[in-house]
Amino acid sequence: MSAPTDDELLAYADERLSTESCAVIEQSLRGDPLLGKRLATLLSLRDQGNFSVGELWRQQRLSCPPRAVWAAYVDNRLGDGLSQYLQFHIEEIGCRVCMANLDDLKRRDTSTEAERRTRKIFQSSAGNLAGNTASSE
Repeated sequence: MSAPTDDELLAYADERLSTESCAVIEQSLRGDPLLGKRLATLLSLRDQGNFSVGELWRQQRLSCPPRAVWAAYVDNRLGDGLSQYLQFHIEEIGCRVCMANLDDLKRRDTSTEAERRTRKIFQSSAGNLAGNTASSE
């Protein structure tokens, strides 16, 4: 295997690579202390403030939709245009942060959670209202 490029090392550090590519670079880093030093140097240089617009865009994850949008996507409450963008974001860009959000939201039963919260609020409110009614009689 050839040594990873600087761009690949920075993408690894930012978790912008596929799981397989990350595993390969991780293995290389464990076996080559000089590669670890190279990555540390790259991160140090990047953190000195010489950012491009693209770098800021990637670091701040400006193209990543908020979690509420992913929740609406899971519930099929979005129009075709936004749904297509979200599919592109996951399938083509392969954003691991958004994939983790999406997986988490798919595993949750949001309707059950919402019902539980509503029931809890209703029960606590009903108890308070019942107490006020009893004291006023």
